[in-house]
Amino acid sequence: MAKNQVNYEISIPNPNSHYAFIEMEYIAEHEGPSGAVTLPTWTPGSYLLREFSRNVNQVYMQKNSPKSMVPLKQQSKNQWIVEAKKGDKIKISYEIYCFDFSVRTSYINNEQALLNMASVLMYVDNKTLVDGKTNESGTVTIKYPESWTSVATSLEEEKTSNKGAGQITFKYRNYDELVDSPVQLGNFETFDFEVAGVKHIVALVGKNNANKDQLKTDMQKICTTMFDIVGEFPCETQPCKPYVFIVQNVENGGGGIEHLNSTVLMMSRLGYTDPNRYRGFLGLVAHEYFHLWNVKRIRPVELGPFNYSEENYTRSLWIAEGITSYYDELALVRARFVGPTSFLQTLSTSINAHENRPGSEWATLHDMSFNTWVKEYRPYEHSKNNSYSYYSKGMIVAALLDIEICAATKGKKSLDDVFKVLWKDFYGAKKFGYLGTGYTEEEFWKVCNSVAGIDLTDKFHVWLETTQRPDYKGTFDKLTYLEVEESTQLLNEWGLSFETKDGLQKVSYVNIKGNGLKFGIQVGDEILSINNYRTTNDIDKICNSLRAAGENQFTVLINRGGNIQELTGGFEPLKQYQINLKFKGDALEALQIKTNPFWGQPGAIQKWLKSKYL
Repeated sequence: MAKNQVNYEISIPNPNSHYAFIEMEYIAEHEGPSGAVTLPTWTPGSYLLREFSRNVNQVYMQKNSPKSMVPLKQQSKNQWIVEAKKGDKIKISYEIYCFDFSVRTSYINNEQALLNMASVLMYVDNKTLVDGKTNESGTVTIKYPESWTSVATSLEEEKTSNKGAGQITFKYRNYDELVDSPVQLGNFETFDFEVAGVKHIVALVGKNNANKDQLKTDMQKICTTMFDIVGEFPCETQPCKPYVFIVQNVENGGGGIEHLNSTVLMMSRLGYTDPNRYRGFLGLVAHEYFHLWNVKRIRPVELGPFNYSEENYTRSLWIAEGITSYYDELALVRARFVGPTSFLQTLSTSINAHENRPGSEWATLHDMSFNTWVKEYRPYEHSKNNSYSYYSKGMIVAALLDIEICAATKGKKSLDDVFKVLWKDFYGAKKFGYLGTGYTEEEFWKVCNSVAGIDLTDKFHVWLETTQRPDYKGTFDKLTYLEVEESTQLLNEWGLSFETKDGLQKVSYVNIKGNGLKFGIQVGDEILSINNYRTTNDIDKICNSLRAAGENQFTVLINRGGNIQELTGGFEPLKQYQINLKFKGDALEALQIKTNPFWGQPGAIQKWLKSKYL
């Protein structure tokens, strides 16, 4: 066995037990108790400590001989001490429970195994090393039921692999690559297509109603659209590794997670014939695929190399995820799955949803990015009041930034050009190594300013470091074919949401700006009546009927923990900001004909949308 090499074996002898049996072998490089084996607590792309070690059973070690098998002493929640002499041949054995069905965890049953390696495979952790982790490479042999005939992963198969029914071996360059390469096993359909001469493989796992030919055409179109943003495919090996889509078709649900050369997606198995769900899936494909560039290569400096045992903080997730969210919507326009008008409506809806979320006034975009570890993936009844998603506001900021660049350069440059520069200056595989180097946010701003030819620092300050509402009209008006309508609406709503709990309709959310809070209603209350009219979750409807008849003072009867209480007060409408973006008059026709140049050719609108409609 070569130095710094760790070889793994994953066995799945009984899928119905949901257990994987793991063995890892390596040569000890240090004396004494300085070594350890560690299981990650989180997986890159999903910024939450998931405590994978809770699924681990007893960990054993063999040293030089099978007769030396001993249980390892646990040092922390996810680390076990390995005492050895330099040169000792170490084998670590443990079993791990895999029955958490999501895109970011591992799942084994009688039909399939989805292995996300961060949740399954430990790494050799030597505390005497500066980075704590060996730059290990090696192989992964997977043994699985012989009835399973399909395997999908971006890992490279070992040429000397003892491949046969129910067994396959892959090789990896380092643990970071291994963690970023999920493996799907079972029986499933696959198809492939090419983008920029690179093979793309799609594994459709589970029953579904997809039209495979149409799906293949549409996914290729989406991937080509995303490729065109940077214009160069990442090839750390020659020839380029195939890119792999693992699509889990489920009864209900969705979502995805990016990896170095692959992604895991979830799609409603009968949703392919629903136009809205299908467009949503194509948007998800665009989102996770663009991470091939944005995050996996062009990344904030804090996002790699990773510490897998604790939080990795960054204030730049709005770039990593927000800008990617912007591009997944823009891709649907550019690839002609939706029209420009629909895109403007989506953008308007996103702005309105964000600005009318009370949390938008409580936290900056930097705050939300930094606190993702405790907020983004842990919503609770008060989340809307004190937080929001860096995906949503990041998408809005990306649109504003893109328009500012298009307007400042009179249609010659766009946000696409920012990513072309970032690709060259921070990925540059030959210059920085095969995964490039990360950027600081100040370096990101500098590239944006350079591409735009103007200083956008003041705008970045407002967008990222304050809770001040951006000057939407001032930015959108720079595209003179757009009509921008801003207004304040008064809604006759209480600002309450309901859920069925213990067979009762109970309040699940109280808007801190709404009448519910003014009256003293709280989460968990059951609202019994309003002005002696019985209500369940239709308080807005009843209130509006009473107000139409001239009543504005209300008595609300509630059940709070078995105690009946009476709340009284006057009704005040809920104020909401509204923006409506649309094209002026016959602007779309003028743009399509292209007889009316706007700030030169191809024009700022055309440069912004880059749509085949224009």
